[in-house]
Amino acid sequence: MNRYPLFSSKNLPAYATMMSLWLGASVVLALLLRAVAAGAVAWSVALPVAALGVMSGMLIMFGASAVNLRKLRPGFERLAEGSKDPAIPPVWCPVLTMATRAAVDLAEKVGTDGGGRVRETR
Repeated sequence: MNRYPLFSSKNLPAYATMMSLWLGASVVLALLLRAVAAGAVAWSVALPVAALGVMSGMLIMFGASAVNLRKLRPGFERLAEGSKDPAIPPVWCPVLTMATRAAVDLAEKVGTDGGGRVRETR
């Protein structure tokens, strides 16, 4: 099976969207920090602290997703080889759970004719 990179230049628009969300969430968190501190925290402190906090959360989610994908890979390989029960392990991430369910549904609907060509199995 092919190895797939974690990053791709094709995804630059999605990366830009995520970085925009990071910036927006950081500004909101900095606003909250300043409001709770009644203005005692300067913007020059609040914004970097908020940006690091939000990025830390994003890093945790990215790292966890990468770990979960590595955990799912053997099951996806078995699925790609035509196994009826690929024994794909459950993961905590709802997005990866939905993607796994979609892959299994697709595999149930599509097969190959033995020569590697895809055929409909309905």
